[in-house]
Amino acid sequence: MLNGKVYVVTSPDLIAAVNRNSKALAFNPFIAQLGKRITGHDEATSQIVQHNLNGEHGPGYVTEVHDGIVAALLPGTHLESMTEQYIRNFIARLDSLEIDQDIKLFAWTRNLVTLCSTRAIYGPGNPFSKNSKFVDLFWDFDRDLNLLIADFLPSIIVPKGNRARSELGIAFEKYFEDYIAGQTESSAMIQARQHAATKHGISSWNQGRLEVGTLLGVLANTVPSVFYLLVHIYSDQALLRDIRDELEVTCVSTVSPAERSLHIMTMREKCRLLHSTFQELLRVHALGAGARFVREDTMLDDQYLLKKGMVIQMPMAVMHSDPLIWGPDAVAFQPRRFLKHTEATQGSKQKATAYRPFGGGASLCPGRHFVALEALALTAYMVLRFDMSPSNGQWSIPAQKQESLATNVFPPEKDILIKFSPRKGFEKVTWVFDMQ
Repeated sequence: MLNGKVYVVTSPDLIAAVNRNSKALAFNPFIAQLGKRITGHDEATSQIVQHNLNGEHGPGYVTEVHDGIVAALLPGTHLESMTEQYIRNFIARLDSLEIDQDIKLFAWTRNLVTLCSTRAIYGPGNPFSKNSKFVDLFWDFDRDLNLLIADFLPSIIVPKGNRARSELGIAFEKYFEDYIAGQTESSAMIQARQHAATKHGISSWNQGRLEVGTLLGVLANTVPSVFYLLVHIYSDQALLRDIRDELEVTCVSTVSPAERSLHIMTMREKCRLLHSTFQELLRVHALGAGARFVREDTMLDDQYLLKKGMVIQMPMAVMHSDPLIWGPDAVAFQPRRFLKHTEATQGSKQKATAYRPFGGGASLCPGRHFVALEALALTAYMVLRFDMSPSNGQWSIPAQKQESLATNVFPPEKDILIKFSPRKGFEKVTWVFDMQ
C-alpha cells in the first residue's frame, strides 16, 4: 500500500468528489494495514479487525465500533453526560491550581486534559485515575509512534515508546478484565467498544492493546488544541476582553452576588467569537493530512483516473493556508475569520470543504463534538476565573513539531513558562456550571 503512487488532492471540488466516493476511496484499509503496527495486537485480532472491513456484507467489528462511537458522541444525553464528568474533574483540579508560580503551560495542559478526559470516558477505574504515571507513558508512546509503525526492532530502536505501549496495554487489559457490562461508570462510547469486542471474541489482552490506539483519538489532537487556544486568547488582550464580555453576556448567569454559573451546552451557538477563535485555531494549527486507499480504479470528477492500490493524500496545511480560498491573510491567525463566512455563498461552501481539521466524508471524526466542548468549556472557565501571564513578560506563539502520523494538531516545539493569578475584580467569585 505504501510503495505505490500517491495522489495529492488540494482542490475543494476534488476533495468533495473524494468524499462522495467513500466505498472506492476508503479510509478503513489503513486500519487493516497500520492498526496492528500501532497497537501491537495479535494476528487473530487482526483478522477480526479486517473481516468485512468496509461493510459490504453486513456489519463487522470495525463498522460496529464506528457506529457505536458515532451514536455515543452525537449531541444528546450521552455526550452531555461525558462532558459534565470532564468539567467536574477539571474544576476540582483547578481549585488547587498553583498561583503565581512558574508553570510549563503545555505540560500542565497535557496533564490536566489527559486525566480529565480519560476519567470522563473510561470512568473512575481507568488506569490514568489509578496511577498518573500513565500520563507520561501515553505521551512517550505518541512521541515514538512513527518508528513503532515502521515495526523494525521496536524494543531496540524505540524502547521507551515500545515499553509505554506495552504497559498501557497491560493496564487496559486489567481494566477490561474487571469490566462488568451494565455495572460500569464508563461512557456510552466505551460500552459500545467493549460490547463489540466481546461479541467478536476479542480477548481482554487484545482489547487492552486496541484501547492504546483509541487513546490517540482521545488525546493526541485535543491537548495541543487546548494549549494553542489558551495561548492565542491570553496573548491578545483585546481578544481576551471581548471573549470575556461575550461569555458574560450570553452564557453566564448570576446565582448570587458571589456565585456565577457558566452555561455549557449553548456556548458554541451563543459565544460566536470564542467558537470562531477555536475554528481559526484548527485552521492554522491542524497541519496533518487525510488519507484514502484506492480500492478500485476510479474516475474522479470525470477527469482523473485513480488506479487501484494507490493512496490519496489531502494535506490540511496546504488547504488551510490557500489564499485563493481564505484570502490574502490566509497565513495569519484571525480569530474573527469564521464570523465573516456564515452566508451560504459559493465561497463559504469552498471553505467548508477545504476546512478539514476533523477530516471529512465517511471518515469525519465522530469525536469532534466532544473535542469542541472540551476545548471551549475549559477555555471559557479559565478566562472567566484566571489571568495568565508569561513568566518572561513577553508572549510568543511557539512553532509546532511533527511527532506522530496520527496527529493533525502537532504539539509545540518547546514549552512556555507562565503564571496563573486570580482574575482581577473576581477574586471572591465562585464559578459553577450547568448543562444548559
